[in-house]
Amino acid sequence: MKPIVIAGMAALLASGGALAQTGTARGVFGAGLTTGGDTLATVVFGDGSSEDIKAGGLLHLFGGVEFRATQTVSMQVNVGYQIDDTSGGSNGSLRFSRYPIEVLAHLQINPFFRVGGGVRFVNSPKVAGSGVLNYVNIPYDSTTGAVIEGEYLVTPNIGLKMRAVSEKYKPKAGGPSADGNQIGFYFSWYI
Repeated sequence: MKPIVIAGMAALLASGGALAQTGTARGVFGAGLTTGGDTLATVVFGDGSSEDIKAGGLLHLFGGVEFRATQTVSMQVNVGYQIDDTSGGSNGSLRFSRYPIEVLAHLQINPFFRVGGGVRFVNSPKVAGSGVLNYVNIPYDSTTGAVIEGEYLVTPNIGLKMRAVSEKYKPKAGGPSADGNQIGFYFSWYI
């Protein structure tokens, strides 16, 4: 695991303990499906079908801490893993993976709905291959992006959210940046 991710997790755990002493803190875990961004790679399979790896896709898993500063304002710090990969090949695949750390603020509009946004630090983004595509290794520079989202709280502990992210990925070897802008639908569980 990369040092920046380890440092982010340590900061997250440390802040969770500090926040619990100064206000109401709780854990949050979630998953989302995202879409968007430029095509980073296309894999063509033996049967003629193909799959694209997108800079804004596909599965994002995260965990973190939420701190309620007031009745209407809360903050979140999340550490996650986001991936888009090909699934159609039996002898090889490509994967675009990255480790986002997000710092978000939310404003409670009513007991069931809140809006928010913040900053997203994306660490160790890369396209890597396996099997017959094992030679593929395209690292990108770590990047910073912006997040806006709206969340409907089904219960105080379960949320459904829509979000948009704006970010760009620049290959470490040089060349044009890839648009990583994405929209997503998320499920959050607060404990």
